[in-house]
Amino acid sequence: MFELLLKLLVLPPELLKVHAQGYADLASHAWAQHLCTLKNRWVLYSLGALNLLLALILGGVALLLWCALPSIDARHAWVLLALPLTLLVLSGLCWAWGSRLRTRPILDDIKAQIQLDLLAIEQAQAS
Repeated sequence: MFELLLKLLVLPPELLKVHAQGYADLASHAWAQHLCTLKNRWVLYSLGALNLLLALILGGVALLLWCALPSIDARHAWVLLALPLTLLVLSGLCWAWGSRLRTRPILDDIKAQIQLDLLAIEQAQAS
């Protein structure tokens, strides 16, 4: 192991710098993916909440119209509920889609790369 450390110290510093930069790039890419997933999830949750709010408001308007209008044709009464129910279904779909978005653990790629580096060091020691 001591010989390997001496070999690492003798290597040009540019190689170690490039290797460290590779780890930094891997970490920044993993972080960007994590943030993108979180942002998408919160946008879907916000759209779901907005659709739910609109469904409640328009459902109340439909109820008020149904109570206030003296004669509503029974064949066309479904129109009063169509928009609020559609918005309610869209709200549920947005919430379900947002909850299905899963984030990968951030450090999995870095751990895998460290394992590969350790494997390469072990193979270098064996030869």
